[in-house]
Amino acid sequence: MEKLESPKAANAQINGQNTAYTTPPNGGLQAWLQVTGSFFLFFNSWGTVNTYGAFQAYYELGLLKDQSNSDISWIGAIQAFLLLLIGVITGPLYDSGHFYVLILTGSALIVVGFMTLSVCTSYWQVLLAQAFCIGLGNGCLYIPSVAIIPQYFSSRRPIATALAASGSSLGGVLYPIIFRQLQPRIGFGWATRTIGFLALATTAFSLSVMRVRQTPRPDAS
Repeated sequence: MEKLESPKAANAQINGQNTAYTTPPNGGLQAWLQVTGSFFLFFNSWGTVNTYGAFQAYYELGLLKDQSNSDISWIGAIQAFLLLLIGVITGPLYDSGHFYVLILTGSALIVVGFMTLSVCTSYWQVLLAQAFCIGLGNGCLYIPSVAIIPQYFSSRRPIATALAASGSSLGGVLYPIIFRQLQPRIGFGWATRTIGFLALATTAFSLSVMRVRQTPRPDAS
């Protein structure tokens, strides 16, 4: 006859399983892949915001030379503003379990924004493509890139977050170099498309490796 466990022993076993499941691993291949994926999300969100100075210099002397410097500056300002503002919406969406939807939407908006920007010929077109389309895409990536780290790290969270956030610095350095080197050689269109293709490759990597840990609620039984 099967021996029955006491309710107290059963609860202790369940609580032990829940504790083991919810404790961040603080390392391992899967955890560090999240850091790498988050790195590339920062690379393409804050990195593109930090890149705008290179585009503004070109606009002032070339594509948008008939516009005032103030009007041109609004493109970058709106892009940065939307990155932060969209968190009001993306935060609750992330909490509702729409992690992959946010990354996919943000990645698509950034890539489409750059590809559309490459064929723009007027101020309002650049404003829609770079300020609004890319800006909204940046905002969709920002919350997931930050929120995924605590699911995998506790004691090592500061170093993991720092490594992920360094993607914004690398993107802000690499993208302007690519644009400034390629624009005189292959033109504005293909220089911008090159950045779009790089954004496509790096965000696709993030989508392929990032996984949300489904942890039970504290009152799970």
